[in-house]
Amino acid sequence: MRWERIEGDFALLGFPEPLQPEDLALLADEPAQAVREGGESTLLVRAEHVAEALRRHPLAQVQLPLSWIRFRMPMDWQLVGFLALVSGELAAAGVPIGAVCGYSRDHLFVAREHLAATERVLTRLFPSA
Repeated sequence: MRWERIEGDFALLGFPEPLQPEDLALLADEPAQAVREGGESTLLVRAEHVAEALRRHPLAQVQLPLSWIRFRMPMDWQLVGFLALVSGELAAAGVPIGAVCGYSRDHLFVAREHLAATERVLTRLFPSA
């Protein structure tokens, strides 16, 4: 398994209003994610888009700066326990995480303050060939 940190800072925003077309337009600046569930909208976007989103959602809760970690190899839907392994090792190192699942790859986001510990754990789990 190979992993990489995506360049730049990211932010997680949560707000009660439904997503607006302008919010969805932010997804064009990849990687990004939007979720609507339980009466809450969540955006995971590049940090430079926070001010724009806050103009539409001034009461949004915001977590930043975050780092985005991408696992580069496509994963089959029959794969069992990958995130359990990774999250367990990061938990043992005291690293809180968020997870994002794409169709063929998993991703993590971590607070920038935990990036060094995250990279140490992932390097130990998945040494470069």
